[in-house]
Amino acid sequence: MTSGFSMKHFRLGGVLLLVAACAGNPLDYTPAAGFDISGDWLLVPEISGAPPPRNQLRARGSMMAFVSQDFPVLRARRLHIEQNRDSMGVTFDGSRYRDVSWGVRQRGLWNVEAGWLEGALVIVSDAKDGEARETIMLSPDRQMLTIDIELKAGRENLALTRIFTRT
Repeated sequence: MTSGFSMKHFRLGGVLLLVAACAGNPLDYTPAAGFDISGDWLLVPEISGAPPPRNQLRARGSMMAFVSQDFPVLRARRLHIEQNRDSMGVTFDGSRYRDVSWGVRQRGLWNVEAGWLEGALVIVSDAKDGEARETIMLSPDRQMLTIDIELKAGRENLALTRIFTRT
């Protein structure tokens, strides 16, 4: 397990990458050297953010309830990732599946761009009713996976960090 001091710096790096990505830096569609997140990952709940309960979002008629359902990483406790040179497939909790190709693609209602910025995988999704940015960072020892998620739906924003350890 990474020490608190190192984890704090690792998270700060994620925030800085997110700020840089928002500044309009173009994504590189070639995988970063050494960035291979293939394998099985288990959520570390004690250092991960918890999403708001779905029933709470639905009860207030939140647009976020609709948008967040397309991002199973918000609630996932286990990930199985298969990565190759042009894409990755992620299975969430053994059931829901998502395929992400490097570059720009259409996925249902979403326009999705996936690529690398300063060593992190950034997935930007845009639709009529919402926006999302996922920043995926691999720790230097390749044993921790930090996923920063930012969702915008109407006037609502949700920012959450989920941290997984390799099993």
